[in-house]
Amino acid sequence: MRAINEGNSHVKDQNRGEESSREEIIQEDWEALKADIRTHAMDFTIESLVRIFEQGDLVIPAFARPMVWSPTQKSQFIESLLLNIPVPSLFFAENPETYQYSVLDGTQRLGSVISYLNGEYALTGLESLTSANSLKFDELPPRMQWHLRMSTMRAVIISSTSISDVTATVFSRLNTGGTLLSTQDLRNATHQGPFNSLTIELAHMPVFQQAIGAGASFSRNQRDVELVLRYFALSEGITHESTLSQQVLTGFLQKKNESSQSELKKYRSSFVESLHKCLSAFESDSFRRWRPELGRAETRFSIPIYEAQMLAVRKFSSAQIVDHASHIRLAMRKLFESEEFLKSLKINTGHSLDVRVTAITQMIESIVR
Repeated sequence: MRAINEGNSHVKDQNRGEESSREEIIQEDWEALKADIRTHAMDFTIESLVRIFEQGDLVIPAFARPMVWSPTQKSQFIESLLLNIPVPSLFFAENPETYQYSVLDGTQRLGSVISYLNGEYALTGLESLTSANSLKFDELPPRMQWHLRMSTMRAVIISSTSISDVTATVFSRLNTGGTLLSTQDLRNATHQGPFNSLTIELAHMPVFQQAIGAGASFSRNQRDVELVLRYFALSEGITHESTLSQQVLTGFLQKKNESSQSELKKYRSSFVESLHKCLSAFESDSFRRWRPELGRAETRFSIPIYEAQMLAVRKFSSAQIVDHASHIRLAMRKLFESEEFLKSLKINTGHSLDVRVTAITQMIESIVR
């Protein structure tokens, strides 16, 4: 019996040792991973926030989401301020060099109040203060205007002494609730750099926006930016056997953020030139499926056709494309009568992309040679 008790005691001691060791490991991990964030809170009047924004000391960073609130959502936020209903805190990051504030969370709220005070919309969809529906700011009674200007919003400010990469991390964590972020939203936030800025710049070109028929959903979900990123990744042969996964795209972006200015210039030229070649060759058919039975192209944008056309035209000079544009356009339409080509549009793998690019390339070669 004594031997059994001693054995049990040994097991208990061993378990306690294992538990203690695990606690130490967990605590070490926690100490190493917890962010060194220093914050302080400030209350700003709406009037002061508008003034700080207009003088350029309150910055909406490139990775922030565009305005996605509906007129009713914006109006109901204004209603909350007018009725003294508590609103969530804003989160700002302090720039260590300029001491400007970057908005990490609160873009929708700030945009709502700034644009309302600037007379850009009228209140709508109010549920309590219904008598104020249809009124712009300067149409409110003077006392209500004063009340709104003097209403306060609390901002939690991340100090400039915090570690440098904490800004994107905080943005990512704050913005994963509510209206869900797209993968590209988070990519823009957590992988800032010159290449990411280039993809945003190119995506926002009016000629590209028009070419893809960008609506609210494209801009809201950053799909336009991801399309530019996909072009660059595919143009460097990132995928051959499988689909271009979000993980692969993120890794590609992270690597390309280390590009030099001369490399960035080449990337910009590559995208712009391919885009203009496509528009010259295919005109309004660009990035759309041609329907032979209807005698017209679909209005809906097609990612598989976008990728194939953008990659295929890279091999040819602008002069070759322009000089033979009408013949290329007609031959492109004929491709949509090919069963093999149509089959390649049904799945978007590396192999199906190769089929599409090869078909379009060979078609152009047969015309320009």
